[in-house]
Amino acid sequence: MNIDASVKIGIVIITTIAGLAAIIGAFYGVLFFIDKRIENRIRDDGFLRKLASALRPTVIFNHKGSILVDQGAMHYIETIDIELDKEPPYPKQIIIHAVKHLPYAPLLTPLDGGGISNISISRGKKYDWVYTLDYFMTSDEWEELRYRLEIIL
Repeated sequence: MNIDASVKIGIVIITTIAGLAAIIGAFYGVLFFIDKRIENRIRDDGFLRKLASALRPTVIFNHKGSILVDQGAMHYIETIDIELDKEPPYPKQIIIHAVKHLPYAPLLTPLDGGGISNISISRGKKYDWVYTLDYFMTSDEWEELRYRLEIIL
């Protein structure tokens, strides 16, 4: 009878340990599955573009008004008009025609230098923002000047 009781206790202990191991294994399996799904989602280019356009909508355009890269900002902008100086053809004014009211002026950043000393910002007609650019030097070496515009929400 003594052997029978010790066998039963041994079986209970082994069953308990196996049950705990199964529960812990299942828990780590679920965590691994969730981590893998998150990692796959983060590596998805479409998801990253959607996230970036929602958090920091930007657009990169050149001095001719051509859109080079749209990262969600054109959802807020109807058109971008650029008024060029005659010699050399540098933007004198950049007018952003917004689709709706933007309470803060979008952040305009020149990407290629261009010798800009000051950028004045003012409200235009309706929802427009007008950027007037002043130069401390100019050069005819630049074939294309690029600008980055970030919408501040």
